[in-house]
Amino acid sequence: MNDLNKTRFDILLKYVHEHPNSTFILYDNQGDCIKATYDTDYETDNGLEDDEDGYEEYPAIVFKRISDGVLFEINYGDL
Repeated sequence: MNDLNKTRFDILLKYVHEHPNSTFILYDNQGDCIKATYDTDYETDNGLEDDEDGYEEYPAIVFKRISDGVLFEINYGDL
């Protein structure tokens, strides 16, 4: 993935950890505004087996949409 996206994601993750009880204003790929709260974060992978070429682990953040309580994940590939 793009190093710029990884850097942006690292900045977002740091900010979320510094402000875990905040309301976050996020925008989806269509430009729609999503108000959300932080739920958790964890390490995930790209679905390949550990020993396969291209295997990668990376952090993901889970937010909860305020409007309806739906949980959604963001990782550096989403930026």
